[in-house]
Amino acid sequence: MLDTSLYNTEEIIRLLALEEIGTDRYLGQSHFMGSPNVFGGQALGQALYAACSTVPQRRPHSMHALFILPGNHQLPIEYEVERVRDGGTFSTRRVVATQEGRRIFVMSASFQSDEDGLSHQKAAPVMTDPETLPSSVKLWQQRGIATGRAFHPAPVDFRANVADDIFGGERASAVRQVWARAPVALPDDPLVHESLFAYVSDYGLLWTALQPHGIQMGDPRLQIASLDHTIWFHRPIRMDDWLLFAMESPNASGGRGLCFLHVYNQYGVLLATVAQEGLIRLRDDKK
Repeated sequence: MLDTSLYNTEEIIRLLALEEIGTDRYLGQSHFMGSPNVFGGQALGQALYAACSTVPQRRPHSMHALFILPGNHQLPIEYEVERVRDGGTFSTRRVVATQEGRRIFVMSASFQSDEDGLSHQKAAPVMTDPETLPSSVKLWQQRGIATGRAFHPAPVDFRANVADDIFGGERASAVRQVWARAPVALPDDPLVHESLFAYVSDYGLLWTALQPHGIQMGDPRLQIASLDHTIWFHRPIRMDDWLLFAMESPNASGGRGLCFLHVYNQYGVLLATVAQEGLIRLRDDKK
């Protein structure tokens, strides 16, 4: 039986569905999910929802975002969409997110009409059956109870091959595999799945860059934040099917970490690719 206290899927879907407040202008509410500022995935999902709302006849194939300033999770965010171009096959949109008149986030997105073409993909890694793995969300709740750390529900169930990969802080290679799936059936509307995926794609991707250094999330020296985020949608995606998030961090330098994410379904079909660079700075308290 589903423990509804562990998940906030329906709440997040409502959060991503913006209110139209004018021509190509939308208002999104914010929420607190444990981070001190607006969660980057919220801005990604809401900005994509805003852009898609102006291109109902085409699906997104890429989005490129820059996080400019930290957002206040106690305030709503206004999204303004610029209709850059509508061509015969492709459409381009630019989205600017503001709070109290300050730009905190910008995104460009490209949309394409359905089209057949050549097809190949990066082969999927060896997969573990997600049904044989424990729920990471349940483990987070149990660990929170044991340590007094606050637990915040997740929009999807996560199941990792290494149950301790987030909290352990032990050195490991810069590679991680996590299964993800919404715990409830979702509507068939592609926008629901695409915007929810954009939200979830920012869930812990940068943590992969910490693994080679044995740094634990929650380390008081650690300053970590998303700087930019790109998603390429290769094929239709459903968030209520099991998806394998295959993550790797090829580089960390200059106070930044670079991470890639390839997303496969259970049949090994590549559905999306994500790239993110983020700030991973260690403060020296002695200075």
